[in-house]
Amino acid sequence: MESNLLCIIFDKKMASTSLLKKIGICFTAGLTTIALLLILGNSGTLTWFPPVMVFSLVGICFLSSLVFPFIWQRQEKYQKINSEKVYAFIFGIIRYTIAFNLATFGWKKLLGLQFVVPTEISDKPMNQQSGEWLTWYYFGHSFAFGVILSIIQIGGSFLLLFRKALLLGAIILFAFMLNLTLINIFYQMNAGALLQSVLLLIGIAYFRNCTFLIIYNLFEISYEIVSINCLTNNNVLLTSVLLQV
Repeated sequence: MESNLLCIIFDKKMASTSLLKKIGICFTAGLTTIALLLILGNSGTLTWFPPVMVFSLVGICFLSSLVFPFIWQRQEKYQKINSEKVYAFIFGIIRYTIAFNLATFGWKKLLGLQFVVPTEISDKPMNQQSGEWLTWYYFGHSFAFGVILSIIQIGGSFLLLFRKALLLGAIILFAFMLNLTLINIFYQMNAGALLQSVLLLIGIAYFRNCTFLIIYNLFEISYEIVSINCLTNNNVLLTSVLLQV
């Protein structure tokens, strides 16, 4: 009886979700994958990955993120798909694309590939500089601060790779990316940097909220399991007392 009740609770928590939730997770996975494709295409080191291929894959990812939720909903309706496994797979896509993307930016800072201002730009008077170059010059002035930023990015990304550290990594990276996105907006950074930060911020925000929800559901399931065990023990005790009477 107890095992049946546990199955009922688990099925209740893992029941099929609404189409809106499917759209949300698929769209988020599409955005984080697009962000990763853009950074790979913009690296300049992958000669086999030309812009035509990059933007073709971006288009495919975007369309897939919009179409797949409806296919998923239909397949789930006829019980032809395991939604639990699909959720886990898409959730993994969000985790690993965010982790790889942010870790890449962190390593760029450590290797001195970011916050580098060309001499012809730095020699100009400050009132002739754009917000982007002023920001890069300011952050590039202290190598130690750049190292701290890179450690946060690499460390936070590393935490996303472990289930027990998911929430901590998501909280750290969300605070970091929110600050970075605000800098990109108000200091007029280039459109590519702004797009990257917005896409990653959306992905991390969704990822963080999902992690909170998963942990909350686990605690709720644990509480109900404890309640069932207490109820079962009480029933056994009451039965034994009645038999003695």
